[in-house]
Amino acid sequence: MNRYDYNTCVDLHSDALYRFCLHFLRDVEPARDIVQDCFEKLWINKKSVEVEKSKSWLFTCANHLMLNQVKRDKIKQQHLESLYWNSTSGTDTQFENQQLIQLLVKDLPPLQKSILLLRDLEGYTYQEIGSMLTLTEAQVKVYLFRARLKVKKRIKGQFVLAS
Repeated sequence: MNRYDYNTCVDLHSDALYRFCLHFLRDVEPARDIVQDCFEKLWINKKSVEVEKSKSWLFTCANHLMLNQVKRDKIKQQHLESLYWNSTSGTDTQFENQQLIQLLVKDLPPLQKSILLLRDLEGYTYQEIGSMLTLTEAQVKVYLFRARLKVKKRIKGQFVLAS
């Protein structure tokens, strides 16, 4: 990969990579940091990354960096989520649909969350997601099914509580 290929890669993939990170992390600054780290790592590894596989390489790198960040912040996130759930558990409180979906997706395991966002938000195919996350197409379908099922069950539980 030369400088031109790298710059083309930045132009083509930076927006989609940022959206993926932003929806996964729900915070602008960490998402920007991860995108920056991914492109820095791409530049460092430019000799070993093929131009055709740069998109997959970037999304794989972003996924790994986000999973590492989630592991580092796990205790902090659990505490914040418990505070959030406790403060909104009253029967008079109504969620807007988008906020509810974001909250439900936030509680998914990281791999399921990545697959759900890549498929339903970014529109990638099962094969593309599989290559990004080093999974088979069948594994992607199974994880996606499980993620959607969890979200569906949580939604039904919220409507029962709200009634």
